[in-house]
Amino acid sequence: MVIEDATAKLSIKYPHDVNFSGAGEALFDLSVESNKIDFLEGTMGFNKETALKNVESLKIGEYGEEVDWPLTESKKIRKINGKNAQEFIVLSRFEVCDVVFERKLYFFQNNHQVTITLSGPKSEILASSPEYFETNEANCGNEKIWDFDKQAMFFKDLAGGAGSAIEQEWFDKFDEIIKTIVLDEETFYDNLTLIQGEWKSLDDINSIIEFGDGKKTDFYSNQKMSEGNFNLNEEHLIVSSDDETFEYKIIELSDQVLTLMYLPRGNILKYERIK
Repeated sequence: MVIEDATAKLSIKYPHDVNFSGAGEALFDLSVESNKIDFLEGTMGFNKETALKNVESLKIGEYGEEVDWPLTESKKIRKINGKNAQEFIVLSRFEVCDVVFERKLYFFQNNHQVTITLSGPKSEILASSPEYFETNEANCGNEKIWDFDKQAMFFKDLAGGAGSAIEQEWFDKFDEIIKTIVLDEETFYDNLTLIQGEWKSLDDINSIIEFGDGKKTDFYSNQKMSEGNFNLNEEHLIVSSDDETFEYKIIELSDQVLTLMYLPRGNILKYERIK
């Protein structure tokens, strides 16, 4: 599966056993957040002031200021297509009972702050590695929480490939996904490649659209209804047919899913690829 962000000019691929933004039943969940630096007003360091400082730090190979709640031992600079990024792991936030498993990459691209997070399954990891956890009945009841003195060892074991099967799969899958990141103009070549082929409407099985040879063709009940030239302009699809121009915003484009918003009315058009 491929996620593309035309405004930040990046693409990233992820395997079928990973959910995207909570959609699905896989054990692992991927989120990709891209926000223009000028509009940042987030908490935990995800704000404009911190972003501008970290842009300059990363340019010269320095980690810069912390965002989120990184485990100190996990903080490092990672190069993505020649660009420096903060990489870190988050295991807890705010209060003693909190337990999370998140590997994160944080960087800047095309005046956007980009944060990529792969979350691991809490209950499965807790069950697989009880030696890192304890209980605190006064504050958390019988719920398993971190033995905070062992968080660094937990990370060290994972980095050395010695974690349990489920936690090592989560840890290693993050590296596999990050290696697929493509930045800048190559992204739009991928967009053009992905949209090629036949797509069936999810709202009307008789409606099919086809992209190929620079043309978009509409079919209904196997009858050709219209044809026009198309081009992609960042996240927009523009079709010219019979002296008319039709514009759509690309909401989602992957190897299996195409979701468009027809402008200016805002109609959502959902398609799946015809194999």
